Amino acid sequence: MSSKRLPTRSLLDLIDLFERSIQSISDLEGQRLQGVPGWDVIGRTSLTAPDIGEWTECIGYAGHYPAPCDGDRMQVELTEGDDSARYQYRCPETFRKKYVPAEMVTIYAVSRDRLLNMIADLLEVPQVLRSGIERPAIQGVLWHLGKARIGPAMVDIWFTRALAETVDQVFRHFQSTAVPEQGLILTSGAPLPTFVRPPRSYRFATMQQVLVDYVPQPCIDMTLLHRILSLPADGVLPPVMAVHFDEVGNVLTIRTKKKPWPIKGVRQAAAVRYMYEQAQLDRWLLDAGEILTAAYPDKQVGKSQRMQNIFSGNEEWKEYICNPQKGKYCFCLD
Repeated sequence: MSSKRLPTRSLLDLIDLFERSIQSISDLEGQRLQGVPGWDVIGRTSLTAPDIGEWTECIGYAGHYPAPCDGDRMQVELTEGDDSARYQYRCPETFRKKYVPAEMVTIYAVSRDRLLNMIADLLEVPQVLRSGIERPAIQGVLWHLGKARIGPAMVDIWFTRALAETVDQVFRHFQSTAVPEQGLILTSGAPLPTFVRPPRSYRFATMQQVLVDYVPQPCIDMTLLHRILSLPADGVLPPVMAVHFDEVGNVLTIRTKKKPWPIKGVRQAAAVRYMYEQAQLDRWLLDAGEILTAAYPDKQVGKSQRMQNIFSGNEEWKEYICNPQKGKYCFCLD
């Protein structure tokens, strides 16, 4: 199933709507429907009208509307009129008949399969492993997205919503020996309190936590997911930078890049290490001369005069280090 990619902010808003789509609302016939009313969607999110049309479904129309009243809002009953494009109610202040556009009282439900497949796409879950999206483990609450490569291993990925209300049910599912011993559970809502220990060897992460929020197109921070999976059950996740340099293996990881960069050569590693140390001090844009000096701490003469010379024979460096200004270099975070 394919759909256009939403911008990061819009995807976060859609995930929030999916979390709230489980709430119950009375329609015009008094039936209880699960969705979000239009007055909480239209103009309240970054989702455009075409986005709403593509990513949500109209499942009915609300039977009540929060009408303005003395500077506040009062729930009033809605009725159908002759015009299907609008619904009518009695103004609680004047008792006159007033109208509200149909889209403002539409009950929207996020297209579940479409959203979950998009998240699976971001995780690069193979299509053949996604059968759990169409067959929820807990109806309306928990889905198995499949397996994704996180770090060196293939990991079972689950997705849950309304976790605060269904935590007992969800925990019982993962305590069963019928499911794997470990995995990652993504949630559309708020994180669990730190004092709640996850079941067995499972770890929880919120979508708001793992979606990289400083890039326009959605990207999941796979390095962060690896760190979360590596934490002890009662561990606390420290703040994470956009980049990380492993001095033992000389490997640079940038959160927006799909793969880390193994760095070969003492001078190259010294240059990248210095850039990383300065980034930790919030100095991201550095003079080439400053980096070159750090790369040759033991030499005053006979050292490379240009960044290209340090990384000669290794074109991969241009994907991770950029030159936005003459003579200045920084990590490529896009």
